[in-house]
Amino acid sequence: MRQLGKKNRTPSWLSDDEVWMMDEAYTLAAERTKLFGFPWDVDHVIPLHGEQVSGLHVPWNLQVIPGVENSRKGNRL
Repeated sequence: MRQLGKKNRTPSWLSDDEVWMMDEAYTLAAERTKLFGFPWDVDHVIPLHGEQVSGLHVPWNLQVIPGVENSRKGNRL
């Protein structure tokens, strides 16, 4: 369900470089998880399915943060 949500919120007009940047965010999260020994997540700054606003799955809406912080943030700005 989450993967489908990301796919539906990914614009078709993204360039190959922008898609690469998003892939790199997930790679960075995995590397930080290995390096620090605790989970890191790729977070959408503006949630994909927020109550007040919905963001897009684009590189400028992503940030790599510790998993615990992502859990605290939940589906909020």
